[in-house]
Amino acid sequence: MFSFFKRPTALQIYIAAYDRGVDANGVPKPDHWAIIVSKSLSHAGTAHHVIHGHPLFEYRPREDVYVLKSQSLAHVLNIGRVYEKDVAKLAAVFEKVEVNNVDKSWNCQDWVLEAVQGIKGVDGVSLEKGLKIENLRELVKAASDGRGL
Repeated sequence: MFSFFKRPTALQIYIAAYDRGVDANGVPKPDHWAIIVSKSLSHAGTAHHVIHGHPLFEYRPREDVYVLKSQSLAHVLNIGRVYEKDVAKLAAVFEKVEVNNVDKSWNCQDWVLEAVQGIKGVDGVSLEKGLKIENLRELVKAASDGRGL
């Protein structure tokens, strides 16, 4: 009898940035960031992010997110891969990332940076070689919106 080894399915890990418009004074609001785990940008995925604002920020994952269907998508950056069997490990890390409702300068982008730092070295997760957390703000801003992919 032949035994076939099935290769584990890998999902992509993205940081998606969404334009939030301008405030009452016409000043651009910071982009909303989320970590998206999906087969590809054209497939539904799960968004891991914090929602609301001070003092009500909370971590809340959202399933069935179609990144490319969002009208407010500004940038998307592929930062790595995770085996499908290891996705629960990501969620466990994300649930433990502290939400800061005290520091008024803290926002969803800071949560994403801390979450990415937290998944470094998690078994089954492979981040892009040379990815530096301190450069992620610039990398995300330089990324396209993914619609040309």
